[in-house]
Amino acid sequence: MKNIFEEINGLSSEKIEKFSLGKFSYAFLDKDPIFIKKLLPLIETSLANESFQADVMRAYTEGCMNEKAAVLKEFEAKRDHPNAAMFYMPQLDLVDKRLAVKTVQQLIGGLNNYLDEYPGVLEILNNSYKNIHDEDGSSYIRENYVNYRIGCILYSKHQSIKGRTEMLELKYSKVVESEYEKIGIDIGKEDAQFSKYSLVSLNENIQIFNDKDSQTIRDERIGQHFWINVPRKLLTSIEELIEKGMLSEIAFRIDYVSEYTPAMEEMEFGAPLRLKISSLPKLSKFYSTDRYENNLWIRHDAEKQSLTFEELMEDFEVVGDGIVTQVIHLEYRSKDDDFFINHLDHEFIVYTLDRYQERLSDANIKGHRKIKTFKIDNSTIPFNINIGGDLFLLQVLDSYFKNDDLIREYFEKIN
Repeated sequence: MKNIFEEINGLSSEKIEKFSLGKFSYAFLDKDPIFIKKLLPLIETSLANESFQADVMRAYTEGCMNEKAAVLKEFEAKRDHPNAAMFYMPQLDLVDKRLAVKTVQQLIGGLNNYLDEYPGVLEILNNSYKNIHDEDGSSYIRENYVNYRIGCILYSKHQSIKGRTEMLELKYSKVVESEYEKIGIDIGKEDAQFSKYSLVSLNENIQIFNDKDSQTIRDERIGQHFWINVPRKLLTSIEELIEKGMLSEIAFRIDYVSEYTPAMEEMEFGAPLRLKISSLPKLSKFYSTDRYENNLWIRHDAEKQSLTFEELMEDFEVVGDGIVTQVIHLEYRSKDDDFFINHLDHEFIVYTLDRYQERLSDANIKGHRKIKTFKIDNSTIPFNINIGGDLFLLQVLDSYFKNDDLIREYFEKIN
C-alpha cells in the first residue's frame, strides 16, 4: 500500500495543484486508475485480514488522539475568552465520540451512515466531482465512501511517517541550500548555524510570518516562505521577546518551502522548578500514575548552568529503525537572585531499540542522532517572564511535549 500512496503523491497537474482537498481526494474524485484499479481493490480484500484491521484502528485512534490534543492546546490557550468553552467543547465531544469506536466493524458502520448524518460532506465532495467530470457523482461517492475514508486514514498515517522521516533526513535543508544558490549565496558560509545544524538564522533580511494556519520565515532576497516547526503561541512569545530586546539570536529548522502561506500525576523523585534554579537537584523524574511508562526527565548541571528536559512515552514514536524522543535544553546565568535563559533549543533524539531500552532507566544513555528544530543564543530571557498568561519556558515545553500534566506539575511552585 505504501507504493500506491507514493504513486498518488507523484500525481501532478495544474488542476491538482489548485485542488483544495489534496491529492488523495483528487485521485478518488478523478477516478484515477491508481485509486480505482489499485487502492480500492486492495482495501476491499485486505479488510478481511485481522492484521490490516489492527493497522487501520491504530492509525484511526492515533489520528483522533492527535486531533484531541491539538484542540485541548487551543482551548487552554484561549480559556480566558468568554466564548472559548462554547467553541471548543463541541469539538472535543465529537472527537470523544469518534474515540469510542474500537473495532473496524464499528468504524465501517459509522462510515456507512456518515453521509446521511452529515450531508454537507457529500455536497462538498460532489461539487468537486462535478467540477472534474461535469456530471453528478453522488452514487459513485456513496458506493466507495467507506473504502475512501479507510484509505484516508492510512494515507494520513503514511504522510505523517514520511514527513517525520524527511525531517530526520533534513530533506528541506537541501532545498533551502538550493534556493540560496539560485541568488548566488552560499548559505553554509553565510550562516554558521546552517553550516553546523542546518538551521536558518533570523537576520535583517528575514521576517517572521506567524499566521493562524502556518508559521514561516521569509527571506525577501528569495521570496519564498520557509516553514518552521514552532507553534503559533510560542512563536508569538518569541516575537515579543525580540521586541523587548531579550532575544537577539535565533535559528530555525525548515520543514517545507513554498511561495505562499495557506490560509492525575505524581512525583517519583526530584523537585518542582523553583525560582532559585541553582539549587535544583541533578536529576528529577516525574511519572504518570496511570501510565508509568510516560515520564518526564529533568537533568540539572549546576557547573554548566544547564537544564535538559526529555519526555519518554509509552506509545513511543518509531521512524525507520529508530525510536524518537524530544528534548528541550537550556543554559542559564544568574545575576544577584535573578536567573536568565541565555541559550535554548528543541531537538529530536534518535535511539536504537537497545539503547532506548537502556535509556528508560538510565539518564546517562544518549541517542545516536539529534535534529534541532530551533536554537536561541545570547539571550537575556528572565526565567520567570510571563507572556500571554504563561511562563515562556512552560510554553516551550507545552508546545512540543505531550505530557501536559507532568509539565505543569513541574512548574506548580513557580505558577
